[in-house]
Amino acid sequence: MEKLKKGERIKLYFSYLNNNMSISIKQFLKFAQEQAIPEITARRDIKLLENLNYITSEMGLIKLNTDKEYETTREEKFAANREEKQKIGLLANDLINSQEIFVGAGTTCEIFVKSINKPIKMLYTNGFEVARVANANPNIKRIVLIGGKLRPQSSAMCGSIANTIVESLKFSQTFITITNMDNEFNAFNNNADEAYLTNKVILNSHDIVCLMDHTKFNQKTYGNKITNAANMKTIICDKEIDDPLFKQLQKITNVKW
Repeated sequence: MEKLKKGERIKLYFSYLNNNMSISIKQFLKFAQEQAIPEITARRDIKLLENLNYITSEMGLIKLNTDKEYETTREEKFAANREEKQKIGLLANDLINSQEIFVGAGTTCEIFVKSINKPIKMLYTNGFEVARVANANPNIKRIVLIGGKLRPQSSAMCGSIANTIVESLKFSQTFITITNMDNEFNAFNNNADEAYLTNKVILNSHDIVCLMDHTKFNQKTYGNKITNAANMKTIICDKEIDDPLFKQLQKITNVKW
């Protein structure tokens, strides 16, 4: 059997635990063995599920947290709409107008940072993976990683420490991504801490550029509101969207594709 990736394993565990709300660690490890998952990997996965707040584990029992919905892993997000993200990243590169920029967390931002071919003196980010990719780009001279609590699902650093740091900074140009945008052009993130931090960054930024592929447009309202599109200078999409609301969006902000 082909080795399962982390995201695939988490989905398997989630499905199993949904049908078995409370099980022993022994039962969990037996299930993992039946899926050809080594015990050492399964034990690491238990810790990961705890850190993601999907389960609680105590006294030899594993319980599913029913109020916590499944969130795609960073690997799954990176693989989704890859070509669209590549196009957005190249378009965003053309819009860079400052040698000091802020880039938010997210897989689209990672692809954008990799594509930067202009000299950047200082890149601020709260994205752990964004910082790693930026460090490998010779056009970016200095990287400032804003610290805080790490979210494995997005590699974002957020929370009270990050909020305090951002409050003391000003950004001439900022690049962010979002989880979804509703029919009133409100932008959301599915994590409250990330949404709050992104809002603080926007309030301290002169020029806000939002990187958003077409699948995130005109979605139902869910998650945590960041801001409205009217507060963004530019939205970069991978293509023109055949939706009357897309025409309305172009009336309140600059949209490029």
